[in-house]
This record gives sequence, C-alpha cells and structure tokens, in this order.
Amino acid sequence: MATKEKTGEFVEDFTPKTANRKISKPMVIAAVIVIFLAGLGLAGYFIYEGNFYYQTDNAKVDTTIYQLTATARGQLIKMDAYQSEKVTAGQVLARVDNGPYITSPIDGTVIAVKMQQGDYANTSDVVMVVAKTSDMYITANVEETDILKIHVGQSVSVSLDAFGRDFNGYVEDVDTITSTKLTSSATSFTTSGTYTKVTQLIPVKIKLVDNVDLAAIIGTNATVKIRIK
Repeated sequence: MATKEKTGEFVEDFTPKTANRKISKPMVIAAVIVIFLAGLGLAGYFIYEGNFYYQTDNAKVDTTIYQLTATARGQLIKMDAYQSEKVTAGQVLARVDNGPYITSPIDGTVIAVKMQQGDYANTSDVVMVVAKTSDMYITANVEETDILKIHVGQSVSVSLDAFGRDFNGYVEDVDTITSTKLTSSATSFTTSGTYTKVTQLIPVKIKLVDNVDLAAIIGTNATVKIRIK
C-alpha cells in the first residue's frame, strides 16, 4: 500500500491499480473482430431462418365444432349426455317436450353443456357443443404474402403453449380462401369510397406426427415453424 507523509499523518493512496494500464492495439482489434464475427453469425442465422422457414404464432389447436340447438321450442325434459362424454353419430343427447330429439351429428366428444334439464329452450339456444376429437389439428393463419411458400407435405415444428414443448407435424391442407371471407367479417372496403389495404390471412391445417392428446386443449395457442425449402 502506497502512503505518503503529510503533516505528520499517513494518507492512503486510492489511485486504482488499473488507472495506468494501457489497452494495446492488438487487444482492441481482437475485440472488434469478435464483435464483428458474432454479428455476422447472428445475421447469417436470421437470413437462413427467413429463407428456409416460415414461422408464426397466429395458430391454435383446432377441430370441427358443432353447436347443437333445439329444433323446436320447449322444455328440456331429459339430458342424455354429459360434458366430456364420448358420443357417436346419431346418438340422442337431449330431449325437448313436443319436439324431436337432439342428436350428435358425428362421432366425437361433448365439450360443453350449455343448458340443464328443466330449462326452456328456444330454437336458437345452444344446448350442447360436440367436437370431432378424432380429427384434431393445428390451424395456422398465414399471411397472403407468404402463402405461396406453403405446400401440402412440408414438415412443421409445432410449439404448444399448454405443454411447453415442441412436436413434429406436417402441412395437411392449405385453404384456397381467406379466413375473413370464411367468417364473413368486415372487409377493408367502405361505402364512402375509401379503401384501406389489409393483409389477409389464409388458414393452413397442420397435423401432428407425435402421439399427443389435443382433445382437452382445443383453442389453446401454438407457434408453428414450417420448413419451406
């Protein structure tokens, strides 16, 4: 410890040991090279990913859903199925007095029971919801600017939020119509004559190769990474 005597007392020298250390030119050059190579590698990674993969988190676990309504007004005199029950096509699920039975249109699973025995049902009231759980898949909404890159049979990595892991899959089908046209939602055209261009989305159906039960997580989020080259 360096000290100096001043008025009979010792004063400690707090000068940092590295204050007089010089950074050599080779060290600076080496640091610049490392940073440059790291940036080059990162840029190369993103270029590779962009050229060989299409990725989107606009995707969900999906299947065909049937909302079953009463075909005539009346009181529900019996409920013949419960939530999570496996049902077959034509099976009676509920009964309305003075009206025909409510039956399942498919082999599937009751995923929601909206009304109870004794309730009064109108013809527009949803009594039960049945899902075609034998045909589960992922629906990814792909922007129109990228849709021509997507083809049936391409391999897909699917990350399911509910499981917190990735699964293997493939593109089974690509719709030929946009999702907004299918749902008849509002377009970018207005009666005032103005027009705002909106990027359209096209549904892509993805099936999983891995054996995983998706029936309990219908509608949950997914991220898909499609190999396009």
